[in-house]
Parts: sequence; structure tokens; C-alpha cells
Amino acid sequence: MKARIMYVLAPKSDTQGKVWVNLLLENNNIQKVPLGICAPFSKWDPMQEQILGDDEQTKEQNIRLNLLKGYLEAAYNTAQLKQETVDENWLSHYVSLCFEDAKKTSDKLLLFQIQKYIESAPLRRIKRTGSLGLSTYTIRNLERFYSLIESFEKSIKAQISLDAIDHKLAGRFKEWLLTEKGYSLNNAGLQVKLLKMICKEADRLGVEVHPYTRHIESFTQRNSDRCLQTLNFEEIKKIKELVGLSTSMENTRKWLLIGLSIGQRVSDLLRLNPVQIRSAEHGLYIDIIQQKTEKHVTVGVIDPDVVGILKEDFPYRISQQLFNKQIKELCKYAGIDQPVKAYKVCPKTRRRVLGIYAKYSVISSHDLRRSFATNYFGKIETPILMQITGHSKETTFLSYIGQNVNKDAYADAFMKVAATL
Repeated sequence: MKARIMYVLAPKSDTQGKVWVNLLLENNNIQKVPLGICAPFSKWDPMQEQILGDDEQTKEQNIRLNLLKGYLEAAYNTAQLKQETVDENWLSHYVSLCFEDAKKTSDKLLLFQIQKYIESAPLRRIKRTGSLGLSTYTIRNLERFYSLIESFEKSIKAQISLDAIDHKLAGRFKEWLLTEKGYSLNNAGLQVKLLKMICKEADRLGVEVHPYTRHIESFTQRNSDRCLQTLNFEEIKKIKELVGLSTSMENTRKWLLIGLSIGQRVSDLLRLNPVQIRSAEHGLYIDIIQQKTEKHVTVGVIDPDVVGILKEDFPYRISQQLFNKQIKELCKYAGIDQPVKAYKVCPKTRRRVLGIYAKYSVISSHDLRRSFATNYFGKIETPILMQITGHSKETTFLSYIGQNVNKDAYADAFMKVAATL
């Protein structure tokens, strides 16, 4: 027998209500229990079944509501297996048990620790720079990770406690990321890395964690297994030569050409505005604060076509989703259709499938920065390229463009300089 658990705000006064949990059984049988949580009608979101607000009390109440729903779902499934009678007394009993358990075990819950980490973001010291406060990009990653764990808990129909994260649960999470969510190896590896980070921090603070969490290993895709896509100078020329484009497609072409010329992440590209542009002797300067790392960089632009766009015909804002869609269309119009080995997401299974596809169909906004780095690699000194793209380590930069460290080149450079001394 299926059931649905939902929250409603029942009137308590003209402006405030009390949150009730409703257990909807088959045949319209509804069991209701008040939760002792009150909220103004103006702050209740009936779609999300949450209280609006970012103060500590509201956050705590929403966490309790999230915990209770998962707790009741698990209890109800057990009750069905044991053929227990599910009525108002049963519901009231398990609501009380949940809130009692929550007081004892909330520190051990993975979601609680993620939220705690996010809330402490402004006071966290960054080892690399010594500064205080996590970047906006990192905080967003953690918020997405929180939502991801919520989805995973719904999938396994259980709340995750830190002392229960053994090799089986960690392996199940990894498999879920790769198969059910269709994540790439690199993206799945990032989520596993975040899991380990949260567990390590909780362990440091004295929260009981499973011993296995100290041995969780992240992972990345091997360079030999990656399918990197870039647009070379000849392909960029074809895109420049396209005629008869609609206003929307012309606008996308402008963003595309700018992106291929400045080597920035798409999140920084699509936030550009004319205020960031300065005149230079041979072209233009663009001053950028990179969203992910908060690095301040200045990019030089000398391509006459791109200089003209930036100075006289700056493109209007566009969403990343539309940008990705129209990039593929532009590349198709330009005849960039040679077969390439790549991963594509299957619409039916939502999983990434390795195959041979027309190049235009697998080009995305994330390939613009890599195209810039690849096109100028070996022509411009690597440290200069790294300063523009925002890479801190040469090994990371080389891996990003699918290159290996050339040790002979370093030796040759040394001998060339040493010979002149």
C-alpha cells in the first residue's frame, strides 16, 4: 500500500499557522498530527513544504521537516513489512521518536554536517591563500552537493548517518552517480571528494564517523580515456565567415568568438559587461574577477573581429542553456561535422554514452576555454596562458588540454640559457 507524506500549514491565528504532517493512505484515508512548529502564512511555501527565510531558527525547522519526512517514509515501509496498523497513534508515536532521535543523532547526519559546513563558510580559512571565506563557487558546489545527497537519500529510502558510511554505502553512492545520474567520472569524483571532506571535518570536530570514511578515495578520468573537444583556428575562421544568421544566432556567435579569444570559464564569459573593458596600445584589456577562484586577471584581446564586437557591438545577455544549444547549430552551419569520439547523454536513460558523433553535436560552452589554451599552447609561454585561464599548477593545465609534461623541453631551455652565461 502506497502512502504520501506532506506538510500543511493549518490556521492558528489571522497571520500565523501551525505545521501539521499528513499521511495520505489509499482510499483517501488521511492521518494528521501537529508538529509544534509555527510559521507566518507569508513565509510558508506550500509547493516546497518549507518555511521561507535564512535565519538560524528557520533553517533548523526546515532541517527537522526534511529529517522527519525521510524518517516516516522508512518507518512506514517497515510497518508495511510487519503488517502493523498505521493510524493517528502510529503517526504520533513515530513523530515523537524522530524528534527525540534527532536531538541525539542530528550531529551524525550527513545533511546536517553539510549544512553546518555551508553556514561556516565565511569563517573558513583557505589554505592556499590564507584568506578567510570560501568562494561563491565553492559554496554553490556545496549547496548542489546538499541537494544531491537529498536525492540519494530518497533513492535509498534512508537518512545517511556518518557512522554508517562504510565501503558498501560509499560504493553504492559512486555507482548511483555514474549510472542513475549519468555523471562523468570527473564530476562523480568531485562529489566523492566532497563526501570525504565533510566526513573529515566532522571527524576533526569529534563527531563519530565510520572508520572507512578516512579511506574514501576520489577519482578522475585518465587522460587516455578522455574525449576532449576544441575548435582550432581554421574552424573558428569558418564560424566567422557565416552569413545570413538570425539576430539570436548572431548574438551567440559574438559570445562564441569572445569566448574563444579570452580563455575564461563560461560562468565568467557570460557575465562580461562593457565596464570591464579598457583600451590598450595593440587592442583591448578585459579585467575579470574569476567566479570560481576569485582571481583577478587581465586578458588582452587583439583579434580585430573580437575587438570590434567588444568596442562597438557588445552582445546582449544569454542563458548558458541557450548558448550551448546555439553553439552546436553554429558549428553545424559552419560544416564542423567531422566524426569524433565523444560522450553524449542518452535522452532516454540520461546516461553518458561513448560513441562516434558529428563534432558539432558535442561542442559545448565548456570547450571554449580549452580551445583557447590548446590553440596557443607551444606558441605562447605556458605561465602566461595559465595566468589567463586561471590554472595554478602546470600539471593541472597540461592535463586540462590533454598534454603531458615535456621534461626534455625544460632541460633544453636550461641548457640554452646556461650556454650564454
